[in-house]
Amino acid sequence: MERYLNLIFVGPGQLAPIFIALVLILGLAGLGALATGSRRLTEANFFFGWAVASTAFTLPGVIFPAPFALVTAGLFILAPFCVFLARRRGFELFPPGAWRIPVLAFPLLIIAGAMDPSQWDEFSHWLPAPKFLLATDGFPGLDNPLSGPHILAAYPYGWPLLNYMGARVAGRFMENLGGVLNIFLLLALAMAAFRTAIGSEAGKLTKHPLSWTAVALVVLFATAFNPTFIQKIVLTAYSDVSTAVVMGFGTLAGFRLVRRLGEARQASALSEAWQFSLLMMLLVNLRQTNLVMFLILFIGIAAIVIRDPLIDWRRFARLTPVLFIPPLIVYGAWRYHVVTELGAFSGAEASLRPLALWNIAEIPQILFKMLVVAGKKAVFFLVMLIACGFALRALIRLKSDFDRMAILCAAGFLGYNAFLLLTYVGHFSLVNALNVVSYWRYNTHVGLLAVIFISFSAVLLWRRHLRPERLPGWVPKAVIVLVLVLPLAFAPKLRFDLEAPKPHIFAVARAIKPLVPKEAKLFVMDPRGNGESAVISRYVMNRYGQGWMSAFHHPTPKKIRAYLTNLRTGDHLLVHSSSPGLGEALGHEVSNERSYLLKREEKSWRLVQSWKKPEQP
Repeated sequence: MERYLNLIFVGPGQLAPIFIALVLILGLAGLGALATGSRRLTEANFFFGWAVASTAFTLPGVIFPAPFALVTAGLFILAPFCVFLARRRGFELFPPGAWRIPVLAFPLLIIAGAMDPSQWDEFSHWLPAPKFLLATDGFPGLDNPLSGPHILAAYPYGWPLLNYMGARVAGRFMENLGGVLNIFLLLALAMAAFRTAIGSEAGKLTKHPLSWTAVALVVLFATAFNPTFIQKIVLTAYSDVSTAVVMGFGTLAGFRLVRRLGEARQASALSEAWQFSLLMMLLVNLRQTNLVMFLILFIGIAAIVIRDPLIDWRRFARLTPVLFIPPLIVYGAWRYHVVTELGAFSGAEASLRPLALWNIAEIPQILFKMLVVAGKKAVFFLVMLIACGFALRALIRLKSDFDRMAILCAAGFLGYNAFLLLTYVGHFSLVNALNVVSYWRYNTHVGLLAVIFISFSAVLLWRRHLRPERLPGWVPKAVIVLVLVLPLAFAPKLRFDLEAPKPHIFAVARAIKPLVPKEAKLFVMDPRGNGESAVISRYVMNRYGQGWMSAFHHPTPKKIRAYLTNLRTGDHLLVHSSSPGLGEALGHEVSNERSYLLKREEKSWRLVQSWKKPEQP
């Protein structure tokens, strides 16, 4: 029982990332409320403010470049003023009753607040990137070269900037802030999807506060009933969730735009167009390929405009500069920085290969493998196929808001999967293409379109075929209890950061930090591991690009001896596992039950310290 409770309750410190996340959300929501018109999507206030903030860092950081401390100080002064002014003008920062959401989501939030980073990409980019911003006060470039662990320097910094701002608020870097923020992002999208669906069916958005039962449903659809809720993505610093959520909000903003265009011939839709543009400014600043998602969304909106008899396409055409120009400015500014400042950094970003190397002949096999993966994740793909079916019907005869949303969801799903096919053909190696590497993970980027479509379908069915009074009185209470109990019941699955040997690797990396001089090189030998020990060690010790050997290098005694010849006097070697020939090459007995730190002397290896690995439960 004590071991189980330790999964959930670690100490007061696990509340810190929750508090910092709420401060960020409040401040940026105030900024977003004043940056948009009176008909704003209230649930997206935080995202509008985030778009303004990330643009405020990106454009000056690329053009001047301005020290981030100045931008941060300006935002920190502006945000409280915006909150005060928004409240004084009667602007809602959050929907009525939204305060109940963190209350019911608290069990999940405290588990996220207790977690340590544990995933490969966290250590290789998504945590080192904000730490780099914090240490250097600017983007990497010719005058601000990379230091510390290897990062994909050309990736946009919209998501790391949020972690950076959180660190400035907290006064220290918070490694688990990303997972807590991801939960809040998912909750915001689920809330917006339900309220938009209800408003669509009712004719206008309800002003009634969210009830406890409604909030419980929001939490469930953001988590347990979300077909793309993957804990090893959500509860990490990965940018996949932020991409999916902003794509979802962009879809809702696009829906509100076409709905406004169809309401009356003279009704202005400038406010809705600006909200969509702000979200797209943020979307293209999260990942390098998100420009494709923006273009897909625009095509979906254009398809509705063409097919909807209530919409005058000329009004939409006049809004096109508002929809297109601001996101393209943000995207173009960052691409200019990549070309002029980051071209010399190897591995800075992914790109298409020469046409002669494309996997064109393997397209049928790639498509088959994509279908195999889709079959294993049938819930999500079935929901989206149903959405595609309704979208096809809507393109023939568009009659309702449900038809409009079906077209947007289907466009996002089909368009993005077509793009993924292109990447497997034109970017990935033959082996990775035939294995459709990360195909399921990439689909989570459009995964919340399923939540939106399910929300619209559920509200439509509920209003047409069911009534609240038909439900037994215990059902709403049971839903609330379920929301509170589920995270606690699944705590062992959620605490994947405790999977061996990651905690041990972390502990050893922290222990050797004071033992290895900064000027000394550190190499990692883990012939039975997958290389994660090296990535974690580099991250903890803030070291850039030093060598390692894992099982993927096929460490024969000959290869081990050749590898060790690269080490010079004064270099250090961290050993996490053994294999034939390693002990003989080092002149020390090496056991798989211990980790070792050795230092290269002139003609031998000196054992500095060793650590016993914990016993497996």
